[in-house]
Amino acid sequence: MRLISKLTWVAFMLPLLWACGDLEQPPIIQQTPASISSPPSAIVLTGEDEEEVLVFNVTPADFGTGMEVTYVIQMDRPGNGFANAADLGSSTTTVIEVSAAEINRRAISRGIVAGETGPMEFRVRAVPSRTLSALEGLPVTIPVTTFADAVALRNLFLVGEATARGWDNNANNPPLFRDPENTDLYVYSGFFNAGGFKVLENLGAWQPQYGTNDGSTISANMGGGDDPDVFNVPAAGYYTFTFDLSTESFSLEPITDVPATFETVGIIGSATAEGWDASTAMNQLAFDKHIYYLTATLGDGEMKFRADNDWAVNWGTNSAISGKATQDGPNIPVEPGTYKIWFNSLDGRFIKIEQ
Repeated sequence: MRLISKLTWVAFMLPLLWACGDLEQPPIIQQTPASISSPPSAIVLTGEDEEEVLVFNVTPADFGTGMEVTYVIQMDRPGNGFANAADLGSSTTTVIEVSAAEINRRAISRGIVAGETGPMEFRVRAVPSRTLSALEGLPVTIPVTTFADAVALRNLFLVGEATARGWDNNANNPPLFRDPENTDLYVYSGFFNAGGFKVLENLGAWQPQYGTNDGSTISANMGGGDDPDVFNVPAAGYYTFTFDLSTESFSLEPITDVPATFETVGIIGSATAEGWDASTAMNQLAFDKHIYYLTATLGDGEMKFRADNDWAVNWGTNSAISGKATQDGPNIPVEPGTYKIWFNSLDGRFIKIEQ
């Protein structure tokens, strides 16, 4: 009886299936990416105006339905397929302002020697407010002439519940320690709470802001766009956070061997208030007692860091503004000025930020 019932059901349904014929296919929504309107024949950067901006006009993208769209100007070296695309600026309008200094920095990090001319590819990435895929326009190649920018150094600061100052963006936030040779490379080794954090460029301002949207590459809001998601710390502990803007990459690696802290760390040397006779004590960060900071007016001369007012443990290097000092290393050269000085006894890294 069960077999007969099944055969009867099939015999009943077959005419209905034949009657339905082919199912209608949903209509295909045509989408059109944005493009740069009348791209310049060349971009010549001089560095004469620190506030100089370049204006890019773009055609609107069409996603087949109305929505807000954020337009992002991207740049990369030719032939790289935008695998290392730099987000230069963004806007929810079709007029996008981009800092000339930002183009200069990113072009140099992608192979154009400072003061020389080389080709760069530019395109527009249209990011919809709805859950649709972004559209990338066709690239255009533009010669870019760069300038040497040895003075303007970017300082970056930590913010977020995983860090010492929480989400307060102007509370003496610890900086990342900049590499003295690759000035797009930053390293911070220290304690993090579980949770999220971001990186800010200017204390007291939320943009430029850096984070990650995919968990593996750096995303940025240089101003006018959407803020990126946080860098995530899975559990409280000591980590080394490596942040490389030249490759738009980062890593967060646990530290398994954490050295002991010191009672005091200070600066000493001919450039300091006490000369070579005594240390000037630095403040110790309560959140992570490997981190020390001090605002000091320094003279022309040299300095070192040393622990517990004794020469048994001291750090030095020949880098003037930032670097990784080592035990019994050379004296640190100093130019006169007032600086916020940060030092990390965990790995010897330091940075001086002119005030």
